[in-house]
Amino acid sequence: MINPKRLFVFDMDGVLVASEKSWVEDEADFYVKLFGEDIALAIGDMVGVSIEDIYQKAKALGTPVTHEEYSRKSDEAAMRVFGRCSISEGANELVDYLVKHDWQIALLSSSPMHWIEQVTSRLPWWDKLAIVLSLNAHKELRPKPAPDGYLHLLKSLHADAKQSVALEDSNPGIVSAQTAGFFTIDYREHLPVGYEQMGADITAETMKDVLEIVSRDTISP
Repeated sequence: MINPKRLFVFDMDGVLVASEKSWVEDEADFYVKLFGEDIALAIGDMVGVSIEDIYQKAKALGTPVTHEEYSRKSDEAAMRVFGRCSISEGANELVDYLVKHDWQIALLSSSPMHWIEQVTSRLPWWDKLAIVLSLNAHKELRPKPAPDGYLHLLKSLHADAKQSVALEDSNPGIVSAQTAGFFTIDYREHLPVGYEQMGADITAETMKDVLEIVSRDTISP
């Protein structure tokens, strides 16, 4: 019988990279230009929402933009965003600690895999990732806030949710991890101004804070 293992899961946008703020600030008019102001405003908060869900909302609101055009322009915007966003300071030190203390490490994102690869290719510890899971590439798994991605990781890696940690910045991600039973850290460093997180177990402003949290006896027995 396989003994359940500890698992640490990174979200990508706004956690591993400072991209959420860039989407909101640098690409602020992207959805207005694409869908029109009325539809963009009606869609509402998009932090942590999958690109497919955003399009389906726009379609329900009457956008004439085709899925093909939406995907192409989203890819172009993503390349701009990820091309200028830095990896979160302190992530390397956090991963060093996790590896030395026998944590499994995974990356769970709603982004398409080719977006994720723009980030993982820059990680010196990419080979330490047990699984890189793109919910966009697995249509059988519901997007966040559903717990499907986290439950899939637990099953695939024989991990114990009670000993596992999720690092999320958006409310859909927090709900997803909490529903799956993870100890959930809300990460604030790269959030857009005014965004309010809800429901996590504890808050971290930086990766240094995250390292301090996971090194406590109550989190890493």
